[in-house]
Amino acid sequence: MPVAIRELRSGEERLFLEVHAQSVRGLAADHYPPELIDAWCVPPTDDFVDHFVKNPDHELRLFAEIDGRVVGLGALVLEDAELRACYVLPEAARRGVGTALVREMERLAAAHHLDHLALLASINAEPFYAALGYRSEGCTEHNMRGQPMAAVKMSKRLR
Repeated sequence: MPVAIRELRSGEERLFLEVHAQSVRGLAADHYPPELIDAWCVPPTDDFVDHFVKNPDHELRLFAEIDGRVVGLGALVLEDAELRACYVLPEAARRGVGTALVREMERLAAAHHLDHLALLASINAEPFYAALGYRSEGCTEHNMRGQPMAAVKMSKRLR
């Protein structure tokens, strides 16, 4: 099945947050404690959705679809050359969805004259990014809404 990538549309913000939470709960729960998973999965309350809509970091937000159904998401911050997010629903994992999202974000970054992308990978996502050519720059700790989260700094040259 081909994966189609498109930009997030107005009114789809709650869906973005729901897909994110389903991905985290389904694919990262074996790698992190429950309190961290809960902090990572922001409930789509009106206040958080309003903040998300404001998009203070100017994220480019993408959806991945198979047969018209949203199965993944991505976020790219051009100003920081940061691949901020790539999440796939558990039932769509290992079907090329994440790869399609990353490749599209790399294409967008290159089109905006960026020569590299950096990211903070979760422990469970490090092998995925490594398989796509991202190299580890070492382990770090990320603050996930007050919870310490083990992560890996990674980057990739695009040119």
